[in-house]
Amino acid sequence: MKTKTVKKVLVFAITLLLIATMVTPVFANSLLDPSSIKANATNASNTVQSAAGSILGIVQVVAIAVAVIMLIVLAIKYISSAPNDKAEIKKHAVIYVVGAILLFGASGILELIKQFSTDAFNVGP
Repeated sequence: MKTKTVKKVLVFAITLLLIATMVTPVFANSLLDPSSIKANATNASNTVQSAAGSILGIVQVVAIAVAVIMLIVLAIKYISSAPNDKAEIKKHAVIYVVGAILLFGASGILELIKQFSTDAFNVGP
């Protein structure tokens, strides 16, 4: 029963990621040209955006490093373990895969939010 739940979660996550990669922004034809909309960006908003971008970059690098290190440790344990212990390590591998999907998904969502906020407050010529 537990494996069915994990499989359903994985299928849902993969489907969600595939849909997210296929979405493109579309502007309908109207009397209002979207490029004519200008926001008033202040120095404070630029400072917040640059700080948020720096923090997001650091978090992404640390998260990727942790995920790669965990994968290496898990692989070494799997290779060096006895045949009886490999089943237990496979359980940890499933948890690792779900965690990695959540980690990279959250990182992608944060990147989308950052990009949206940058576009929303970007003052054009």
